Amino acid sequence: MSDISGIKQAIAAIGSQAALADALGVTQQNVSAWLRTGFVPVKHIRAVEQATGVHRSILIDPALIDLLSPADL
Repeated sequence: MSDISGIKQAIAAIGSQAALADALGVTQQNVSAWLRTGFVPVKHIRAVEQATGVHRSILIDPALIDLLSPADL
């Protein structure tokens, strides 16, 4: 597993925070907040995965992973 957070990988894959925000229909400030926390809010994970190819398992808050079955990831 990479030491780079999933949200950083997603931003790199799409080119910028602004480009990710545009692809998702959110503000760049939203993406910036996700970058500060290190993960994507659950309601945006699938969209980020589809837009960037970064797998949802590294976008989600690690504290939530224990709540999900492997089939959910």
